[in-house]
Amino acid sequence: MKKLMLLAALCGGLFAFAPVNADEVAKEEATYKKIEAKLDATVVPTVAYDEVDVTEVIKDFAKKGSITIVIDKKALEGVSADDRKITLELADVKLGNALNIVIDQIGLVKSYKNGILYITTKEKAQGIVSTKTYDVRDITMRITDFPTPEIKLKAQDEASGPDIIVPDEDPPTTDDIIEMIEGAVTADWGNTAKITVAQGQLIITAPREVHKSVANLLDQLRETK
Repeated sequence: MKKLMLLAALCGGLFAFAPVNADEVAKEEATYKKIEAKLDATVVPTVAYDEVDVTEVIKDFAKKGSITIVIDKKALEGVSADDRKITLELADVKLGNALNIVIDQIGLVKSYKNGILYITTKEKAQGIVSTKTYDVRDITMRITDFPTPEIKLKAQDEASGPDIIVPDEDPPTTDDIIEMIEGAVTADWGNTAKITVAQGQLIITAPREVHKSVANLLDQLRETK
């Protein structure tokens, strides 16, 4: 009975520590990929604008692709009135390619924020960060499973008795994981990307691409555990 209770407690602990926030990153990426897929799948027979303000062009693109596109108004303040006027003629073009051509003309870039396609400056796109919590206790937790020791038998002329080598593999600590993340994931650590620890969990503030890389790295660590 005691063994059953111990096993139940152990299993309960494993479920309690099950990671969920890496999945959150994956879900967000799935949302963004759906938007990109719509842009790629929507082929516009004719794109024709003559001195049309870029905001009207973007609205037209959003309508054609049935997606939401938000333009950073402050980013547009840095674009002159003349540069905001779009003159363009394209035929049988993917909506995503047409959008890239238009925003490139005014020096802006695509980004994603809160599940929405966001048009802003390159500097702001790099500075868009979000804070996510990664539960890594399933990685750092030590589970005593009593691994089978490695037994090496000695020859008869040697001292009697086998050599028993018990594997000694400690799980990584949160400090180890942070060191691995900062070493493997390219980011401006300490500035636009930061990691803090709370109750065995990693709280990471970073741009979207950094979160993707962190989630992938943690998944790899779990596979090797």
